[in-house]
Amino acid sequence: HKMEEILRISDEVTIMRDGKWIATKPAENLTMDEIIKLMVGRELTNRYPEKDNEIGEVLLKVENLSGEYTNLSNVSFQANKGEILGVAGLDGSGRTELLEQIFGITTKKSGKITLNGKEVKNRNPHESIKNGFALLTEERRATGIFGILNIRENTTISSLKKYQTGPFLNKRKMKDMTDKYIKSLRVKTPTQETKISSLSGGNQQKVILARWLLTDPTVLLLDEPTRGIDVGAKYEIYQLILDLAKKGKTVIMVSSEMAELLGVCDKILVMSGGRLSGEVDAKTTNQEEIMTLAAKYA
Repeated sequence: HKMEEILRISDEVTIMRDGKWIATKPAENLTMDEIIKLMVGRELTNRYPEKDNEIGEVLLKVENLSGEYTNLSNVSFQANKGEILGVAGLDGSGRTELLEQIFGITTKKSGKITLNGKEVKNRNPHESIKNGFALLTEERRATGIFGILNIRENTTISSLKKYQTGPFLNKRKMKDMTDKYIKSLRVKTPTQETKISSLSGGNQQKVILARWLLTDPTVLLLDEPTRGIDVGAKYEIYQLILDLAKKGKTVIMVSSEMAELLGVCDKILVMSGGRLSGEVDAKTTNQEEIMTLAAKYA
């Protein structure tokens, strides 16, 4: 999925789409745009959607956050309504640990999290969900999907109380809500009874996003949301992220791809050695500045 590497090291490139062979061509005769067109089946004039989200007042404040069993040390930042906040850094810099700490997966040593002017403890994921947080994890297959369950079960599993009637679940209501999100997120599947493990990476990611949207979160924490996803599905995920920001949600997004952070985010936090080494404006920064900050405490 790292397109630049394909052109740099390959002699010949084979493109497949939806399980079918599309073309095989010498790498020297191909450009990035041509590969994308063959993969997607249409012209993709822009790699990233045009940003038109309006940024409001401060929604989330994190102050002096340190981890009990992680390398996080005195991390402070704030994020606004309608803002897409990126998190950059090298492997082991504390990017994932930051999201997991905010969501209550790991134990907090010290620090304060404030949402809408009110302190929230987020001592565990259950409490975090109740407080309006959602976390899309980095390892989709290991910690994101329930591989033996179907699409409907994966979509509704975090909001089952909505479908309870006494001790029973309202299967019709669950089916209708799943249908709604399959259509609105354009999930490609024969039926909602299909096991999620049989879907492509992009469609699995859409189902996980649907699961969290059903909890009506205020803050979405996205850890590598486009990892292992083809370029066409990536654009759709970017558009979903932008649409959420336009609805006033705060999105905090970790990515290893700096071009992605620059193309999608409004601001970028840079982590290094468990510390926040800088905060930059995505419109005015560049990859060199981000890499310099990423190496600051490494």
